[in-house]
Amino acid sequence: MASVVDVSIIIVNYRTPELIVECLKTVQQFTRKVSYEVIVVDNQSKGDDEGYVKAVFPEVNWIPTGYNAGFGRANNLGMKQAKGRYFLLLNSDTKLFEDVIDRCVSNLDNRPDAIAGGAYQVYPDLTPRAFYHTFTFRRDFWITPPPLRKYLDTLIPYTKYDDPEQVDYIAAAFLMVRREGFEKTGGFDEEFFLYGEDTEWGNRLGKIGRQLVFKNCRIIHEEWGSKPERYEEARNYTYFNRFDEQIQLSNLVWIRKQYGALHYFLLMLHYWIWVPVFFMMKIVSNILHLKNPFGELHNQKRFARTIGLFSGYFWSILLKKPNFYKISK
Repeated sequence: MASVVDVSIIIVNYRTPELIVECLKTVQQFTRKVSYEVIVVDNQSKGDDEGYVKAVFPEVNWIPTGYNAGFGRANNLGMKQAKGRYFLLLNSDTKLFEDVIDRCVSNLDNRPDAIAGGAYQVYPDLTPRAFYHTFTFRRDFWITPPPLRKYLDTLIPYTKYDDPEQVDYIAAAFLMVRREGFEKTGGFDEEFFLYGEDTEWGNRLGKIGRQLVFKNCRIIHEEWGSKPERYEEARNYTYFNRFDEQIQLSNLVWIRKQYGALHYFLLMLHYWIWVPVFFMMKIVSNILHLKNPFGELHNQKRFARTIGLFSGYFWSILLKKPNFYKISK
């Protein structure tokens, strides 16, 4: 292996060269105590993204995939070529405002029991933002009447750790993992296109060491910076129509891989039951309000289409057939 550096920073590019340049400016500004290299894995750029980034940071190692490989495959490609003791997976829509990379390396150097470390996420005004770090977020996959939610919380409890910084998994917007973490696990499961891959990898990483989100580490994360239309999409979510199709498909794949066929089947079964129930609820409501029984069913039809899309992958997921779970639009 060529000369080792402390940290290999790996960023996946999907048409966000401006974000990458701004991100790297903050890396350069706030990283003083450790040596690092920067690897950008490019997912099918249309313009001269490489030229744009290298005009400011010519030392960047630019690796083209030749197609839109998604998040996991692209990061794996970068990690295979990385020289560092640690690999830092960093989103292009993040910014540093303090010496978080230096701190994270120091923390991990002092915690040989830890396989990976992460940082808390904040908004640009430095107010905290919520981010998942526990497998209990799968509670939200179940469409549960609010009075019954407490039973779901009991059935899917939080994991209890003796270390307050330990988590089930670390979001890959800022994920620093030891080289051996990648070498022992093989990295991300390459069946995932986008989302869910860090959750699934976290389950495997957790079997070889602790995963810690350090209280003295923070980053600015403008989530969806590479896909601003997601903000508008999120405004259209309802109690039933709460799922981004790609995100939830990846979540379903994760559920099958981590919790087994029965858990996955029951989750899908409850979606299938809800489709006619949701229609009947609206039809009865229309009748009671003296409206056309079959009018204003757009939310119900939208929900049915979404569940129909997931159902198209049912056997492939259930039988664990090799696949690349990318929804084509």
